[in-house]
Amino acid sequence: MFVVKVRWEYTVVPHHQVRRFACTSDRAEYTELARDYDGTSAWYFTPKSGIDANAKEAFELVQFTVDGQDREIRRTSRKGGQVYAVDLGVTASDTETPVTISYTYRTVTAVRGHLLYVDIEQPTRGIEVELDYGDCDIERVSVLDLIASSRATRVERTPASVPGKSVRVGFDGWVFPRSGVGFVWVRSAEASLRLSR
Repeated sequence: MFVVKVRWEYTVVPHHQVRRFACTSDRAEYTELARDYDGTSAWYFTPKSGIDANAKEAFELVQFTVDGQDREIRRTSRKGGQVYAVDLGVTASDTETPVTISYTYRTVTAVRGHLLYVDIEQPTRGIEVELDYGDCDIERVSVLDLIASSRATRVERTPASVPGKSVRVGFDGWVFPRSGVGFVWVRSAEASLRLSR
């Protein structure tokens, strides 16, 4: 399993008092949560390597701030799932005031899956997604650009002369829900195996 740490930062006029993050192994529950965005981000987690969707190893919200101020994270778990909830601390009078939200979560993905997909949940103007894979057994990464637009995305890779490995995808226009960016990897051991044939 690869451990994946994801950090999001964006500015938004909040339409919900509470932001929720749900991780479930129930496909019907995931579909219902993902269908209508109500301030809840949903993850479908197939139990793997003895890890269930209700475990922190499957998904953990580790940090959440509003305008740079840490917010309390509440967690509840049950069989087959868990939910993290954060009160944004905005009042009814703040409904027209933009705030900067930042959060970090940790999850896992199967090494043999060869794919990490970043889904866009709501209309977003301008995104930048970076995958840093310098500390794992990945030889190279291809990018799947699933942003529908006549404008091209920018893909930047760390030069070979610089320590570490990363790939960054940027797009300046509007990105709409059900769009996203996928990263497909080839591990070093797999690349060596192909070369030796």
